[in-house]
Amino acid sequence: MPGNTSYLQPPVPADARNSTLVAPHIPTLHRLLYRLLSHPDDAADLVQDTLLTAYQKMGSFRGESAFGTWLYTIASRKGLDLLRQRKRWPKEAQLVGEERALASPEVMAGMDIIIKDDAFRYEYRQHVAYCFSCVAQSLEAELSTALMLRELAQLENREAATIMGLSESQFRHRVRQGRETIQERFDGLCALVSKEGVCYQCNNLREYCAEERRGPAITPIAAVDDAAETKLDRRLQLVREADLEAGPGHEIHAYLFRFMHSLWA
Repeated sequence: MPGNTSYLQPPVPADARNSTLVAPHIPTLHRLLYRLLSHPDDAADLVQDTLLTAYQKMGSFRGESAFGTWLYTIASRKGLDLLRQRKRWPKEAQLVGEERALASPEVMAGMDIIIKDDAFRYEYRQHVAYCFSCVAQSLEAELSTALMLRELAQLENREAATIMGLSESQFRHRVRQGRETIQERFDGLCALVSKEGVCYQCNNLREYCAEERRGPAITPIAAVDDAAETKLDRRLQLVREADLEAGPGHEIHAYLFRFMHSLWA
C-alpha cells in the first residue's frame, strides 16, 4: 500500500506554517482535503503544497476575498486537479474492498495490529464518514468537490462557486447532481437506510473488534420509508460531526483508505 510521500515536496518555511494568518486554517484545510481525496498521505501532501503555494504567492493576495477563502481556493483546485487524474472508483467499491480485505491475510494482520492497540476505539459514525468519502470517489471529480465544499465545509454557494471558478448557478447544478447521484447509490448500498441495502460493513467491522473497543451500538441513520433527501441529510449530519481525521478510531480508516486506493491505483 502507498506510504507517505511528503518527503518529495519542498519544505514549507516555518513562518508560513506558523504565522497567525495561516495556522488557524490548517486543520480546516486538512479536513477538507482528507475527505475529498480519501487518502491521508495525499491530504497531508496537498496541505503542505497549498501552504507553499500561498507563501510563494502571498504578494498577489489583494484582499478581494477573505484570506481563508483564498487558501481554500488554492487547496480545492489542487485537490480537484488530483481527482481528475485518478480513476473513479466503481459504485460497488465498498463491497469489493471488503471482499478483497477478508481474502488477504496481510491486510487482516495489519488491521489486527491497529484494533488491538489499547488506544483504539471503534466509532461507527467515523465509519459513516469514511463510507461517504469512499462513495464520493465514484462521482465525477467536479461533483464530489462541489459536495464537499457545500455539504461538508458548508460554504455559501457564492463562496464555493468562486473557489471552483464557476457561476453560482453552475455550482448549484453540480451540488444538485452530486446529491442525487450519491443518495441513489446509498439507497442501493447502505443497509442503514434501505431495505435493499446490501452493505453491513460498519456493523461487520464493529463486530470484528473486541467487545470493549466496539464503541456505541449502531442505529439506523433514518427510517426506511423516509424521503431520500431526509436520509441523505441525516447522513451528512453524521459525516460533518465525525472526527474521521483524529478520533479514537481514525487509524483503521486511514489504513482502509490506503488499501482501497491500492485497488484502483
